[in-house]
Amino acid sequence: MERIGLTPGSDIGGYRIVAPLGSGGMGAVYRAVDGGGTSVALKLLHPHVGSDAVARDRLRREVRALQKLRHPAVAAVLDAEADSTEAFLVTELVDGDDLEEHVRERGPLGPQDLLDLAEGLRDALVAVHGAGVVHRDLKPSNVLVTDDGPVLIDFGIAQAAGDAPLTSDGLVIGTPGYLAPELLEGAEPTPESDFWGWAAVLAFAATGRAPFGTRPLEAVLARARAGDADLDGLGTLTQSALRGALVADPDGRTAPEDVVAALTVVAAEGDTFAADDTDTTLVSAADVQGTTVVDPQDATSTARLDPADATGTAVLAGAG
Repeated sequence: MERIGLTPGSDIGGYRIVAPLGSGGMGAVYRAVDGGGTSVALKLLHPHVGSDAVARDRLRREVRALQKLRHPAVAAVLDAEADSTEAFLVTELVDGDDLEEHVRERGPLGPQDLLDLAEGLRDALVAVHGAGVVHRDLKPSNVLVTDDGPVLIDFGIAQAAGDAPLTSDGLVIGTPGYLAPELLEGAEPTPESDFWGWAAVLAFAATGRAPFGTRPLEAVLARARAGDADLDGLGTLTQSALRGALVADPDGRTAPEDVVAALTVVAAEGDTFAADDTDTTLVSAADVQGTTVVDPQDATSTARLDPADATGTAVLAGAG
């Protein structure tokens, strides 16, 4: 019989559940221990997903691709079970807060921390793409902040580059406001679309606000399609770099290396802030610290495009 949730002390596939860690559109994540007592993160697909042949095939392909990866900024895949209605994925358990929680509790990142985040995630994505994988779901809650730098987690909807799409006809899976405009139009995910999500994550980290808002859904998608990011309060160079990386046309986007170069200058020399239409002020990197407090409602209410919940959240390919 299918279990809706796993209680502490229960066993699944040789792993003992310790405590729930969170849940999302594809399943629930638990802290668990393996037979040797090592702590791991176990992601159990929701019953309606685990019983679907397409979803199970997605999991198999995801595991094959992710097992190629060995990078300190990418959570390692350890095990998986796809041939069951209780399908699950096991990864290493990384110690750290997710970026959304981190910013909500401590405020937006200052210049040096923003640069470190940008470099760490860029390197992680380069490794991911080198293994032939597109993450496809870059967002603050899928980035962990650790003492050793950011770590990219949760490839629940990742697919190998060049594989046929595994979504339902015309259905785009992802998180509004962090999903590249071309994906909203039905294009296949690419490294370029991942780096658009990377830039959106950096915008959130720098401002403490969802870069394209959180509601209503149609407005969020329209702003994302137009590259109309909320970057108020950031310096001129930081704004220019992030806005350039968030333009709708993949061929017209500022390259990740150029974004990192701009953030390096800001961290070392400061940024300029327009006081009015005729005056700008140079502010040192030490003074450019985030002061905006994240509204918890805005930080936690991001809509999710879930293939099981098409009403109001599914985006049809080619939708204008």
